[in-house]
Amino acid sequence: MRIPSNAVLLTLVILLLESVSPSALAEQYRSKLLLNPGQSLDEAASVSIEQLEAQFGDIRQDYARSSAGVQLARHYVEQRNYDKAVAYYKEALAAQGLSDVVNRDLHRELAGVYLAMGSPDLALQTLSSLGHQPPLKDPQTLLTYAHIYYALNDYLQVASTLDQLFSLLTPDQEALYQQMIALAYQIQDYDLCASALEQQLNYDMSKSDYWFQLVAVLLKQNKAQQALAYLALAELQGMAFSEQNVLLLGSLYASQGNPYKGAEVLSEAISQGVVSATGEHYRVLFEYWLHAQEQKRALQALQQAATLTRDAELYLYWAQMLMQNQNWKQMHNVMMDFCGKAVPPLMVGRANLMLGISEYKLNRPQKAFQAFANATLVGGANDLAGQWLDRLEAEGIMGNIPARPSGPCQAIAG
Repeated sequence: MRIPSNAVLLTLVILLLESVSPSALAEQYRSKLLLNPGQSLDEAASVSIEQLEAQFGDIRQDYARSSAGVQLARHYVEQRNYDKAVAYYKEALAAQGLSDVVNRDLHRELAGVYLAMGSPDLALQTLSSLGHQPPLKDPQTLLTYAHIYYALNDYLQVASTLDQLFSLLTPDQEALYQQMIALAYQIQDYDLCASALEQQLNYDMSKSDYWFQLVAVLLKQNKAQQALAYLALAELQGMAFSEQNVLLLGSLYASQGNPYKGAEVLSEAISQGVVSATGEHYRVLFEYWLHAQEQKRALQALQQAATLTRDAELYLYWAQMLMQNQNWKQMHNVMMDFCGKAVPPLMVGRANLMLGISEYKLNRPQKAFQAFANATLVGGANDLAGQWLDRLEAEGIMGNIPARPSGPCQAIAG
């Protein structure tokens, strides 16, 4: 949910000018340009702006000069030519041809431009020149102050200003809410974020972004149980879940003591294609089923995870679970599949040990002896392999210990 500060400032400027679009500018001046009916609206706007700028110095009437200055300033903000925008905002204000309410809005817009230019001191000076007396009642002005304080690294003032803003906003002011939440998140005021998002959800439960943002905030507060409750409720409300959100829901179920439900959520999502059927996701599913003591399902997920990832640890764990179930034939097949390709050096001893056990249980003592002998030549399973060799010798099964491992389970060369 983190929003870069530059993006926050640019969004502020856009919000301040959201009522002024290029098409609106074009409409305003097209009446002066109806010389060519085939001329496009954008072309008309471009020409009219050029004409207005060329004539600006000759405008003497206060209202006309202020209005023209405002239009030129906003045009250059949209062009991100902030130096020219500042110059025309100052011209518009200096002409004193507009009402106090409009002048307040222009000061706020100019402050937003200074912020976009990286000059928060000038932004604060611009707003302060209005002589505001606390408490402020205009949400847009409070939001601009909050952005300024954030740019000045005065986070206590940001928090105080956002608290004032929150007390004034109504849930239908969505754009302002989102700006407030973004700033609160930046200064780690997660309590305000959560309160604002809960209020937004009470107003409109159909916005999936609010659900997931609130969950993210609650997790920042280490409130995993509450996060799970909201995420589960979002699912019941029919919100569209991304793969990431499904994985989070399963993880929260598992971490909060219900791995069975976590496994059900993940298993269903994989089968429906919401979560990709990767080895890593099957590994997670295996862990959930295992913690839920669902051995059969855990083994099925582990088989998928091992075969998709070719991960040595997963293969050996798979063989171990088959050994615990006394499924010797499948255990042997798993080990032969694993050893069909070069084995990681640190796994050679354990691989030969598991292979030897499966050979022994399938009544192939000579092959078992060879595998156990290989296991004694490398680290990782020497003692256990030695015990198995003692057992075989006691049963009259003899053989030579090779100088180096031989047979199916060999280390990766080099």
